[in-house]
Amino acid sequence: MENKNIKLNEDIVLDHDLLKGPRHLSFDEKRILANRVMKKHGVGGVTLHWVNAMSWFLLIFTGAALLSASYLQFAPTWYINMMDGIFGTRGAMLHFHIAIGVFWVTTLLLYGIFGYKNYLLDFVKHDLTIDKDDIRWFPAKAKNLAGKLNHYEMPPQGTYNAGQKAYAVVVAFSTIILMITGPIMAFHIGSTTIIQWSMMLHFVATMSVFAGVFVHVYMAALFPEERPAFFSMITGKVNELYAYFHHYKWWTEIKNEEHAFFAEELKKDGIDLPALHDCKNIANHQVNSKVYDMSGDEL
Repeated sequence: MENKNIKLNEDIVLDHDLLKGPRHLSFDEKRILANRVMKKHGVGGVTLHWVNAMSWFLLIFTGAALLSASYLQFAPTWYINMMDGIFGTRGAMLHFHIAIGVFWVTTLLLYGIFGYKNYLLDFVKHDLTIDKDDIRWFPAKAKNLAGKLNHYEMPPQGTYNAGQKAYAVVVAFSTIILMITGPIMAFHIGSTTIIQWSMMLHFVATMSVFAGVFVHVYMAALFPEERPAFFSMITGKVNELYAYFHHYKWWTEIKNEEHAFFAEELKKDGIDLPALHDCKNIANHQVNSKVYDMSGDEL
């Protein structure tokens, strides 16, 4: 127990030094942070992400074939013929598209209604709020990708970086448009003019999201530096080295919560760790995240 407390004290000393601001890390510091994990997404968020992804895949998969009008068609004729062959009739494909759309909209509405406090407000706070550091992030990221700017020189980011936030804003507004225009088109609500405008808006909203999908998939799944973000949508966790370099504001928030947790729990056991004496901004913190030790096991 004493050795564990000593190790915890050493970890907190390191945390306090890193909380002063992003900086270059030594090899040992990188190793320590790489072996720690932090919870980034809850079960609800991970589940919604993959339900959303699969729904979008099926909707685009069928929607591209359904847009056969000359002024909207973008899928090649062979693809449309192939999809007709899979579903048998255009009507069957349309019914499948509508069914997936209803399922998707229902899922989002249930998420918004029952997860309003725990999920939706958090989404608005962390995904849709842009600050000065987010604006500075875009030119800085271009320099970073070109190898002219180090990670610790990037503007600090919160739970999500500015690029992820920008895409989230596009998806949020496009989703609202799709949820309105979809039923109008599917159930022929309103006049012919309203239905035609709905088709156009539906197409524009879909293409806006579709265009961002390629960048999103590349950055999350294929770009090496962002790969931990992809796996976090499976495990719900990221290592602290990734969090420190890419989401420093969020990392500092979680560190303060962890220190508040440690101070409260150790106080109950009559244990005093000198490193906790200098903790800042930990009073009255509500600890919403789970805390993990060096091996990644939950404490």
